Amino acid sequence: MTWHRVWSCAVAVALAAACDSQDARSRARVDTAVGIRRPAPAGSTTTDYVGLQYDVLPEDFHFESGAVIPPVNGGLAGNFDFARVRTPRGDMIWLDTLGPATSRGLPNRIVRAELRIPPLSADERLFMGSCDAGGKVDPRIVAIAVGPTNASRSAKIRQAWRANPRAARFDLIPVTGIACEEPGT
Repeated sequence: MTWHRVWSCAVAVALAAACDSQDARSRARVDTAVGIRRPAPAGSTTTDYVGLQYDVLPEDFHFESGAVIPPVNGGLAGNFDFARVRTPRGDMIWLDTLGPATSRGLPNRIVRAELRIPPLSADERLFMGSCDAGGKVDPRIVAIAVGPTNASRSAKIRQAWRANPRAARFDLIPVTGIACEEPGT
């Protein structure tokens, strides 16, 4: 995030605080976390959290789980992780860049890409960072597996994506040859 964007976000927070409450209700609210934009009223074109910088989520966001993505094949400098987050706009997986610790001692995170989690059936589970493709572990895969919830490994995959940090997106990938396993089993 450039200094200009950080400065712009700080100005936006100050301006939002200065607006009277009637006018502020008609627009998306800006939280104290840098860059957080809350859902705008119906008809708004605001659709994502990409670019959000945070160390602690606002109270109406809930962290569900996460996984650190280790470098793959010696590539990609930098630290990335997945964060499964319940947001006012629904459940999502965020691809975050992990930065240095903030004054609170928590890592500074920037959302690089988001993936809306489709509704899951009772027999489906979401896996992040614990799948393999063609027998090789690929920690960038996020997948929805179908099967018994007590199984530690699943090869019946409904849908799968691969995080692409360079392009800042999640790419839909074929499910053939993908299997996922509960971490630590």
